[in-house]
Amino acid sequence: MNAQCIGLVCRDCGTRVTESEFSLSCPKCGAPMRVEFAPGSIREALKNGLPEYDGRSYLRQWRCVLPISDESLIDRVTLGETETSLLRSHRYGPSRGIKDLYFKIEQGPTLSLKDRGTALCVIKALETGAHTVCLASSGNNAASVSAYGSRAGLRPVVFVQKQVSAAKIFKSLVYGGKVVRIDGDMATASRVCSEMVREKGWYQCGGPNPYRVAGKRTFAYGIVQQLGRVPDTVLIPCGGGAGMVAAFDGFSEMLEAGVIDRMPRLVGVQLEACCPTATAFREGKDVVVPVEKKPSLSDAIMNNNPYWGKYCLQAVRSTGGTMITVSDEDFIRTIRNLGREEGLFTEPAGSVSVAALDKLVKVPGFEDPGVTVCNLTGHGLNSPQVATSDSEYPEPVTPTLEAVEAFLAQ
Repeated sequence: MNAQCIGLVCRDCGTRVTESEFSLSCPKCGAPMRVEFAPGSIREALKNGLPEYDGRSYLRQWRCVLPISDESLIDRVTLGETETSLLRSHRYGPSRGIKDLYFKIEQGPTLSLKDRGTALCVIKALETGAHTVCLASSGNNAASVSAYGSRAGLRPVVFVQKQVSAAKIFKSLVYGGKVVRIDGDMATASRVCSEMVREKGWYQCGGPNPYRVAGKRTFAYGIVQQLGRVPDTVLIPCGGGAGMVAAFDGFSEMLEAGVIDRMPRLVGVQLEACCPTATAFREGKDVVVPVEKKPSLSDAIMNNNPYWGKYCLQAVRSTGGTMITVSDEDFIRTIRNLGREEGLFTEPAGSVSVAALDKLVKVPGFEDPGVTVCNLTGHGLNSPQVATSDSEYPEPVTPTLEAVEAFLAQ
């Protein structure tokens, strides 16, 4: 049995609309909308526990909790996105006193976590009869929408900020996306994209789309399925904050359905160069005030006015979690350490969850974080230049045994 979607509901004032009345934000108060299921329908869908992993697309794996009206569209959209790996740390965690550390490797078909939300959004775009899908993105989501939009036979138009990884732009271009590189920051790109949505009636796959969050929340379901239990602590990189809100939604649903008996502590991680949500958390505020960005080698999670910031704060506080900030030096070191100690190559935005561990265990109450999961949100090939330098590029070695041994001895 599948949970029954009955429409969208405002996260603040509770205003409800039907699916056919789709709205990116509340028509009354402007707050974000959330996908709403019939009372008790998720509990009924999960009455026998979480479905066993069967190697299918997670659009089918988690169909019982996804708001899909036309299941035939899954085959039109899927890029083979199966539930991502959950790997136990062999060296990194134990060497730092964290015995039960796991890495959730969120690298879908386009090498990032964005595919969870995009796949569902593109299905909903098809259900509404849209011909163009779009969003503003720092890079990863642009590539994801380009790939899934092209796969579905739609026109993908993606808006990126001026400063963005060339690797991410090339990915979008190869996937067939029309890349609009705005002369400005992410806020400017988002504004222009929103104006085009209003003017042209395009289907917005990013930012406030409630189906994006509904798709991303399966991240939490995957963790519990793979662990066989609820973790104690989950670290999540926070830019706009949708990933944190989605994880909170997923864990909350499983708690209400009786699949888990408690919530994990959710820990949000931001960059010191741009940390509006962490600043609001430290100052005890309920709303997030925009900040001025500082220079960083990361072109992602640098959102100085996060759309979901207020709801990130709610998720962290209600679960007894905390917010951590890390520097560029922290995440560069972590990228290299993960490669050498665990054989994992992750991008800056993903490595911050691991980089935060050294600081987390110094926070009162987190000295022993218990069973801990770090969300690694994308592959290092999305930003391969960050953790390496031209000086490391090896010079040619004379093809003799002696020359090779001399080189290895350096």
